[in-house]
Amino acid sequence: MTMDCLQFRRAAGADPQNLDAAARTHAAACPRCAAHLGELRSLDARILAALEVPVPGETIAPGGAATPIVGLDRRRWLALAASIVAGVLVGTLLWIAGPQNSLARDLVEHLGHEPEALVVTQRPADAAVLDEVLERGGIRLRPEIGTVSYANTCVFRGRRVPHLVVQTDRGPVTVMVLRHERPAGTQSFDEQGIAGRIVPAGPGSIAVLGSGEVDLGQVTTRVLAAVEWL
Repeated sequence: MTMDCLQFRRAAGADPQNLDAAARTHAAACPRCAAHLGELRSLDARILAALEVPVPGETIAPGGAATPIVGLDRRRWLALAASIVAGVLVGTLLWIAGPQNSLARDLVEHLGHEPEALVVTQRPADAAVLDEVLERGGIRLRPEIGTVSYANTCVFRGRRVPHLVVQTDRGPVTVMVLRHERPAGTQSFDEQGIAGRIVPAGPGSIAVLGSGEVDLGQVTTRVLAAVEWL
């Protein structure tokens, strides 16, 4: 069974450490997808390293083994540690310490990694895949969003974010939900022939990008009304 880039990125986003034979074969033949896999695995490694901290609910026995304290939910603590430690440490390692490009430029460059997503179609994304992407991103979509033809969880500026493509009457539009990017106000841009808007929303922002023929104002209003933050 052969695998295309879109299928590979979905598989890698779900579990980059345990790929099946088809995914491994695709990564070996596609440098772009291999680089994407490397980013995902690097992010996972940094998260695991960040979580190697003493966990409340454990005591160290004389022999060196950890003994859980009854009554404390260790799994909930690990989840909290993951969100706090990984958010601060990984974001610092992967983004703050790196070169500082503009948010608009980084968004446009990210689109170049997944050109296969920007196609005109009325075929919606797989419902199970979309639900998983939304759940990971901490959002829900109302019906007014329209047809979502592509959904993936992508690494962007050291975070995993929802990357969606919404169909409009003037072509596909990319929507990036950026929980950890909060601009002071709405930003409009035109980079490399791609027009876009970054709008503060919820705890962060939403970026909408499309061709010059798309009415970004109308589409942005529709997207903002459809996204529900959890």
